[in-house]
Amino acid sequence: MIENMHILAGMLEKVGLAALVVLTYRIILRWHLPALWRGPAIGVLFGLAAVVTMIDPFEVSPGVMIDVRNVMIALAAVFGGVWSAVIAGSIAVLVRIAIGGAGLLPGTVSIILGTVIALTFVHFRGNRRDLPTLALLGLVISFSLLSAVLLPVDVLVTMAVKSLPALIVRNIVGTMLVGSLLAMEERREKEYMTFKQLAERDALTGLSNRRALELVERRTPGHESSGLFCVIMFDLDHFKSVNDTYGHSFGDVVLARFAEIISMRIRGSDLVVRYGGEEFCVILNDARLDNAERIAEDIRQQLARENFSRNVTVTASAGVAQSSQEASSVYTVIKNADMALYMAKHKGRNEVVTYSKPVYLPG
Repeated sequence: MIENMHILAGMLEKVGLAALVVLTYRIILRWHLPALWRGPAIGVLFGLAAVVTMIDPFEVSPGVMIDVRNVMIALAAVFGGVWSAVIAGSIAVLVRIAIGGAGLLPGTVSIILGTVIALTFVHFRGNRRDLPTLALLGLVISFSLLSAVLLPVDVLVTMAVKSLPALIVRNIVGTMLVGSLLAMEERREKEYMTFKQLAERDALTGLSNRRALELVERRTPGHESSGLFCVIMFDLDHFKSVNDTYGHSFGDVVLARFAEIISMRIRGSDLVVRYGGEEFCVILNDARLDNAERIAEDIRQQLARENFSRNVTVTASAGVAQSSQEASSVYTVIKNADMALYMAKHKGRNEVVTYSKPVYLPG
């Protein structure tokens, strides 16, 4: 009994150190790596975690060591997939071979067996992270202890009699504890991304809101490093009258449709922002001024041809501006495009006007 408690205490201490794994896992999630790289990154993390547990293990007899390496490999399979588990298991095998000792063969077989068991479990059970599933995974991964049959008979008997219950409990508790902490981090990251998207998106149109411009401004400190860009400012003409005459529900339909028209006309690398109530801002990256003018005119014409319910038509005015040596800030170019938009409205609306310095506003 004392031996079992000693083993269990030592294993729980190693699981406590695995809190570092949770913190590193959070960093990997925040990096938002492509799927092709995320699995290998998680595999390296859990492989190194398995190595850390192997550096200072509990020694059953000279050269025969036990640790929570297979717990880490099992969690690699659940949280990172096939490649993650294979990479974690491979790292653990290489290090176990380098360590050597009397338990080299059973230790290596245990890692390989643990990797296969973990992948098989995930294949049939999926990558569920609830506590019952994690507990079952910890229990199943304990079958990797069958590699102990490769140990000398006296060591095998000693391990089976004195250590086996604590080793199984270690796997179950370790998998549940570390796995639940990792799952908690995943839930927090998903909640964070959901709230972030809600904060940066307009609920009606699904477009970015003005907060997105702050990110653009940070990425474009000057046109020398980021390339020229153009801004188009759109404003729906007499939109207050549309709302007053046909109701705000109808106005929402118009806004949503106009957002679709703009989004379909621009590239994926460009940005559309609902700048105000009926005002929209388009950032065209690496765009020439003549291209921006043509895009603005196409969007204006398409909206003018749109026939809403009750045979209602709506038009829009637009102002276009381009970045330059003197105007490299996004907000400066937006201000210039807004001045051109003012001119378009002054000329009678349903117009596209390009900013040119100086712009003389009517007094």
